[in-house]
Amino acid sequence: MSELIKNYKILLLLAFLMASFLIIGINGIDFGIDFKGGTLFQIELDEPILDLDERARITTTISQRLDWTGLRDTSVNFFGEEFVIAQVAETDPATVERIESLLMKQGRFEVTIDGQTVFTGEGIIDIVKDPTRGYSLQPQEDSVLWTLPFILKSDAAERFKDLSWHRCELTGYDQSTGRQYECDKTYFYIDRPKETVLVVSRETYETDRLLLIEGNRNENIPFETEIEEILLNSAMPHIIADGEAFSEEQVTELATLLQSNQSAIVSPDLPESFRQELDSIGFDLVEPDFEASLPFVWQATGLKQVISLSADVTNQDIPDEAKDTTEPLSNLLIRGFAPTLEEAQERRSDLAILLESGSLPVGVKSISKETISPLLGENFLVSAGLIGLVALIVVALVIFLRYRVLKLTVPIVFIGLSEVFIIVALASLISKFDLGAVAGILAAVGTGVDDQIIITDELMKGGEGGEGSLVTRVKRAFFMVIAAAATTLVVMLPIIVIGFGLGKLVGFAITTSVGVLVGVLITRPAFGEITKEILSNY
Repeated sequence: MSELIKNYKILLLLAFLMASFLIIGINGIDFGIDFKGGTLFQIELDEPILDLDERARITTTISQRLDWTGLRDTSVNFFGEEFVIAQVAETDPATVERIESLLMKQGRFEVTIDGQTVFTGEGIIDIVKDPTRGYSLQPQEDSVLWTLPFILKSDAAERFKDLSWHRCELTGYDQSTGRQYECDKTYFYIDRPKETVLVVSRETYETDRLLLIEGNRNENIPFETEIEEILLNSAMPHIIADGEAFSEEQVTELATLLQSNQSAIVSPDLPESFRQELDSIGFDLVEPDFEASLPFVWQATGLKQVISLSADVTNQDIPDEAKDTTEPLSNLLIRGFAPTLEEAQERRSDLAILLESGSLPVGVKSISKETISPLLGENFLVSAGLIGLVALIVVALVIFLRYRVLKLTVPIVFIGLSEVFIIVALASLISKFDLGAVAGILAAVGTGVDDQIIITDELMKGGEGGEGSLVTRVKRAFFMVIAAAATTLVVMLPIIVIGFGLGKLVGFAITTSVGVLVGVLITRPAFGEITKEILSNY
């Protein structure tokens, strides 16, 4: 027995059992929709999507946004031509609200200077999540500074160099820091409204102007932000409603704007008389939900960050004649503030998700959601586990009745349970534990029992005529085991590689493959050594 414990195949099995115990003990098992329920989102798009490639892009983008929230038990499918059904294994209200916020965004990311677009999300190659390259969270006195580095494509970097060139003005000198500059600002928008007129009451306009001048660090509104600059960079035509009705000039302007702008975003306090006029002119009125603590104009334009350029970014110390030979900067970063560390992580993560998943080709009109009841419940696993244990004991009993070796029954049960434990631990690292995972584990364990019978039969009977040494019989048994495993993996691989949209079938294939590999590489070799040791002393 002491020699058996020293065998590397047994040690490998014990090591995986300990690792599995730690994985399940620390992380637990995250159950999927089948066992704990979830949330279903019905997403209505702004327009019907007929092109199959566009549909694939939409479902992929939504899936990526859901995957990066850690909700891996998801399904996303089109329903009709303008509805997408997204299903996630999550019921926590705060998490569901955050997911809804991400899904509601089309995700068009734009950076402007003086009303000119510098680059969009399409110009970003990669999001850098390396702390040594600027990806950080830095606690301040009353807030947390977060930074998100990114890399631009060559054409976007070149345009950024052209539009930001010498955008700083020398304002003085400081003995410790040297030259002092005042630089222009860049404006970062997400889903900046298109073909839309902004209509704001005079009272809201003046209130916003004062709020923007005062700034709000935790909401990334710099001190002395000018409302006129926000409106300029938003490229949205705007009307300030004063008095009780639009002036004749404003009515004429609105009639002209209607030709290229079908909707009007209106401030919450806009009097009913103005709303009726807009409706009679032909505008579709839009009044989204806004946070009362933030300026209306800031939210209505889709503005998320206002960041001042710096002298090094604008190449301020390089003469104009060297502009053509100056290499454009491709490594930039977005920074912002939040009141808490948790909120800073969330804001940075949400922005990274939108940038990495890309924008949807169309906007999202509305989202409705409903809770999905669990189909089975976690107590189903207890019943399944008991049934599996009974099955293993029955198999061990059959082996005993056939070979009359009591000592063989214990390894069969032990290896079977070990295999289940290791597969469950590894599967919990890959995805949520749903019905597909359970089916995959059952398939893998069933294969494992077959393999144990093959190994036992070969070692006991020695094949036809009982010929061959013990080592030869082990090799012959494992040849059959490996051949069967290879066949299973070959069948499962196409499902994993090209199974997008097949839902739980992919999860079944992945879990089955993991189980087969665990069996071939870990549990079967250990079982072979244990059986060989028992029979050598029999």
